Amino acid sequence: MIRTLLIPKNQDVSIQIPASFVGKQVEVIAFTINETIDQSEAKDIPLTHYASENSLVKDWLTCEEDEAWANL
Repeated sequence: MIRTLLIPKNQDVSIQIPASFVGKQVEVIAFTINETIDQSEAKDIPLTHYASENSLVKDWLTCEEDEAWANL
């Protein structure tokens, strides 16, 4: 994985990738850092990930789960 930060001077951005990436599917994501969110919009964002955390923690916090992720 390659991660880099840049400040574009215009709307055109060009990247160079390692030779080992050629011919493979590569995901490129662009977003701004520290962009402010309009508070009226923020209130409308569903927070289902918080609601489901207690249910999912039962599956996450097990010895079997730790073993499954040990090699990563």
